[in-house]
Amino acid sequence: MTWALAIPKASLENPAARHVLLCLANYAGSDGRGAFPSAGTLSLDTGLSERTVRLKLDELSVGGWIVEGNQAIAAAYIDRRDRRPVVYDLQLKRGASTAPRAEPGAGNRTGCSSQQSGVQENAERGAAAAPNTSINHSTHSLREPFEMFLEWAPDQQQLKAYAARAGLTLQQFTVDAISGFVLHHDAKGLARTEKQWLAALVNWVRTDLARAARSTATRSGAPQGSSFDDEDTTWLDERDSE
Repeated sequence: MTWALAIPKASLENPAARHVLLCLANYAGSDGRGAFPSAGTLSLDTGLSERTVRLKLDELSVGGWIVEGNQAIAAAYIDRRDRRPVVYDLQLKRGASTAPRAEPGAGNRTGCSSQQSGVQENAERGAAAAPNTSINHSTHSLREPFEMFLEWAPDQQQLKAYAARAGLTLQQFTVDAISGFVLHHDAKGLARTEKQWLAALVNWVRTDLARAARSTATRSGAPQGSSFDDEDTTWLDERDSE
């Protein structure tokens, strides 16, 4: 991320810490959040040892350059808890103002790999195809399709109505469940209306609950149910329209 290149050297004098920050920024989204390369990946990018990388990450955290972010992001990609790297958010206000990304053909001036969170991509996260993350869900018309974005949050009154129609309660829509849903759909590039996203979220939570029930049933020898289908809205017709 080019904002890191504009940080005055006097503000971050340690060259090793600065190099780690530059490479870490290369894995973050356009808003500076959600970077989770492993220490091994940063070691390859910087040429520093993994131990040094960890020490510099600690220094950057103490200095207020980075903070721990939403750890559910790494959990969405890596099943094993013991293999998940820490998810970091870069403190853009701590450094220079956000600068635009390099234009095509300008090359990578950070000296870091072009991978995103350890996965090679054809287009960087936050490219033109991504939705405007500064848009709050409440600014969308209920009939205006939009792509899912990380800051999306369901309207609680509408969610309550949809949940009740599906036989669920708001308490079953936990932060982890909603985060998992958003992360799953953020990378897909699907455009849906607010109501369609709410319906898909309800299906997501219903499936999570069904999966938990199947796990219990499997241990007791009972038959298993069906898999997740975010297009299934038959439950909407099971009760009278409001």
